[in-house]
Amino acid sequence: MDVIRHPGDATKGPEDRFSGDVWLWPRIGATANVEVRNVLFTPGSRSAWHRHPAGQVLHVTEGVGLLGFRSGEVQEIRAGDTVVCHPGEEHWHGAGPGTFMTHIAVTDGPTQWKEHVTQEEYQG
Repeated sequence: MDVIRHPGDATKGPEDRFSGDVWLWPRIGATANVEVRNVLFTPGSRSAWHRHPAGQVLHVTEGVGLLGFRSGEVQEIRAGDTVVCHPGEEHWHGAGPGTFMTHIAVTDGPTQWKEHVTQEEYQG
C-alpha cells in the first residue's frame, strides 16, 4: 500500500489561462500523466479556450456553470453533472454570471491553452 500525501495549497489560476478569479486546488498529485484537482470559479470567471489531446472529465460539485464549444453553443452545467471532454475538442468552462461553480477536473496529459474567451462567446 502507498500513501500519497496531499500535494499542497490552493493557488490562483494564472491570468494567461483564466479570466476572473479562479482557484486551483490539487486533489492528488500527478500520477503518471493524470492530474486531479478542484477548480473554484467565482461568478463570471472562466477558463481560456483549450483542448486536451487525451481528453478530460469534469464533475461539477457545487453551483452553476457554463460550458462553451467552438460552434458557439453554450450549455449550463450544474452540481451533479459530469462532462466528458473528448480528445482534442476545444472548449471552455466557468461559472455562471451570478454564481460560483466548483468542479473536480481529471486530466490525462498536457493541456493546450488557446486565447481568452470573449464576453460575446461567454454570453453565447
